[in-house]
Amino acid sequence: MRPFAEVLNELCNNPPHHQGRMTNVALAAAVKQRGGDIGHGYISQLRLGVKDNPTCQAIVDLAGALGVHPAVFLGGRGELYPGERPGWRATALSTLFEAVHPPDRGPWSPEEVAASISGSGHYGSISASYIRELLSQSSANPRLKHILGLADHFGADPAYFFDDDVAAKVDSELTDFLALRELGVVEFVTRLAERTGELSPQARAAAVEGFRQALEVGEGWTFPMKGRRTPPGHA
Repeated sequence: MRPFAEVLNELCNNPPHHQGRMTNVALAAAVKQRGGDIGHGYISQLRLGVKDNPTCQAIVDLAGALGVHPAVFLGGRGELYPGERPGWRATALSTLFEAVHPPDRGPWSPEEVAASISGSGHYGSISASYIRELLSQSSANPRLKHILGLADHFGADPAYFFDDDVAAKVDSELTDFLALRELGVVEFVTRLAERTGELSPQARAAAVEGFRQALEVGEGWTFPMKGRRTPPGHA
């Protein structure tokens, strides 16, 4: 993903709906006109990369003043649909917590996610208590690095937190994924992948066919190859 400063500079130098370049002072005035409050000095620091961790609200205000979608700062689309006023999607994080976790356990805890993000060293630190605030929607103004860290942990497109188009596609895929998990498909594929070196192509094909038949007749799945190895000469 491109640095925030690079995207902001490009938009200021070539604003979609303005004549000529937009100065820091002009952008600050445009933000204020929309009800926001970002000083031209801070905008200068963002453009220089001196500051690189704006809040969600600052991202939305800058995007609105420039006439672009806030997802553009997170590798997503820049164009706005008529009448569209995008912002932080408050339910996005809870959806990821519910749907995205290893197949052999329940959802990640806020403590686990906070430790993962903070421990990576790429996105600064975030506390479990703040993640709980985001989940409960008592807070809706995470910083850019929080957003990127959360997206990275769950393997999501950062634009998912802002863009309804991305959200519709991802949520549809997650719905299908949850249905497959309920049917045991996810666990089956995971276990099959773990044992792929021990099974011959014929054995893998038989396992897949057995699972398919079990789904067709509505029966549960019992992994048939557990404890078995490929007989000598049948690899």
